[in-house]
Parts: sequence; structure tokens; C-alpha cells
Amino acid sequence: MGWGDLELVYNEVVRRQISGHACRQAGFTLIELILVMAIVGILAVVGIGAYTQATVKSKDTQRKNDLNQITKALESFNNDVGRYPKVSGTSMTCPIADKTEVLCGSDIYAYIGDAKSTYMKDVPPDPISARKYVYVPDSSFSSFALYAAFENLKDKDVVTMGGVVTDWGVSCGDVNCNYKITETGLVRTN
Repeated sequence: MGWGDLELVYNEVVRRQISGHACRQAGFTLIELILVMAIVGILAVVGIGAYTQATVKSKDTQRKNDLNQITKALESFNNDVGRYPKVSGTSMTCPIADKTEVLCGSDIYAYIGDAKSTYMKDVPPDPISARKYVYVPDSSFSSFALYAAFENLKDKDVVTMGGVVTDWGVSCGDVNCNYKITETGLVRTN
């Protein structure tokens, strides 16, 4: 074996070492892959939890805004008609031109003489289809209560009794209502 042959063997050994080293650097070890998957899993769990909580809070904020808008419509109705809307069963009624009451449907309106005044077009429903907002007037229709069921029981406006979350004993669909607003404002304790 001559110097030329030794040089070829040396070059082949060096080439294999470089090639093997390059292959190890191009990929990831099993430990590295498991570590990355664990980090991604932890971030996903934290992200899903934060997203879920944000969604719940946004629905409760929507409920507050909806009930505030309905309250404003009811106040305008009261200013024009001299009372709050009556109910038939659990549905709000509105006075028509002949002074009789009909189910309001999705609007809050009243006929003042022959002119129809609409106070709210398309009363919003609860963000969850299995739930509903509940309107309860007093017997003289001089006051009312609007109820909703919040999902976030840690919300500062959820009704409590002695510091414990409770409800108003009024059904808001699939659960009892735990939020109440009246013509005078928010009611926080039972």
C-alpha cells in the first residue's frame, strides 16, 4: 500500500466523520422532540383555558349590555305610556291603537294614539340558546326586574347571600338566574 492508497483511506475516513457529524446536526434527538412537544402541550392547555375564560367573560359582558339596552327601552316605554309593559304568561305585551294588548314579539313598542313608537327593535336573546332573559313587572306595572344567568360566578355583579353565590329563584332557561337589574339599577344581594 502506497502513499496514494493511504491518502484515499484517510480521505474516506474524514469524509465519513464529516458526513456522520453533519447528519447528527441536521436532525433532532428524541429527547429534544419530547421536550418541544411537552412545552407546546403546556402552552396549548394554558391558551385554551385563557380563551375559554375570555369567552365566558365576553358573554357575560354582552348580557350586561343587552339588559342595560332593554332597561333604557323600558324606561322610554314608561315615559310615553305611563307604565311598564304587561305580560301574558312569560311574554311581554304591547298596547296597540285600539288600547288592547298583544304579544310584543321581538320588539318593544306602543301605539300612542294611531302612531306606533318602537322603543327597541329586535330585543336581543341570551348568547346561549338554552338560556333566556326574564322580564317580571310588579302587579301595578310601576316597576320591573330583568334577570339573566351569568356563566362567570366570580363576576362582582352575580347575586350573593352572605358572601355565597346564590340565585333569585327565577328560571333563565336551563339554569336559575343569578343577575338582576331593576328600574332603579343593579341588585347584588338576595
